Amino acid sequence: MFIELVDSLRCPHPHEESWLVAAADRMDGRNIMEGVLGCPVCKAQFRITQGVADLRVTPGPRRAAAPAVARDPEQAMRLAAFLHLSDGRGYAALVGEWTAHAPDIQTVAETHLLLVNPPAGLTIAAGTSGLLADARLPVAAGSARGLAVDQDVGADWLASALAGVQAGGRVVAPATMPLPSGVTELARDAAVWVAERAPEPSGLVSLGRGGR
Repeated sequence: MFIELVDSLRCPHPHEESWLVAAADRMDGRNIMEGVLGCPVCKAQFRITQGVADLRVTPGPRRAAAPAVARDPEQAMRLAAFLHLSDGRGYAALVGEWTAHAPDIQTVAETHLLLVNPPAGLTIAAGTSGLLADARLPVAAGSARGLAVDQDVGADWLASALAGVQAGGRVVAPATMPLPSGVTELARDAAVWVAERAPEPSGLVSLGRGGR
């Protein structure tokens, strides 16, 4: 878990939004490989193991590696283009099967990659952070520049995860998944759709008559 990315993580429990405090047992450069994240509101603690932070509300075993998902440099390049990872700003979240393409994305993009629910055995290396999540994507609102989800997430999970994507950020999802509200579709093929996160509507502005 990249130390600077900790500021973008949030406690998954249902209370006022809170940042997390990190205590590192083992570091590798700027990455916390073993340690604990703590919530100052509810006092919950979450382990970081081999660079992967377990922020699940109901912890359990990680899913096994899926043999059907293999590295594909061409697919990785397409995903980097879909998410508009043209520079090293911020981070992008890859969920589930998309995490397999992280090593190849890193050859064409400098953006830090948050690997959400990666299969067991996937190595968390420099330029990536690992995260286990269940009920929702526990990141700060508008903190991610992009999000790619696989078919294992539901429509409700995706809808809630959109809050973590900044206005103008890209979202990639399977073509079979309904397009949620709050995004504008940019492109679609037989496999995926690509959309852009719409800005939040501004509040009402009071208009007054100026004096002469």
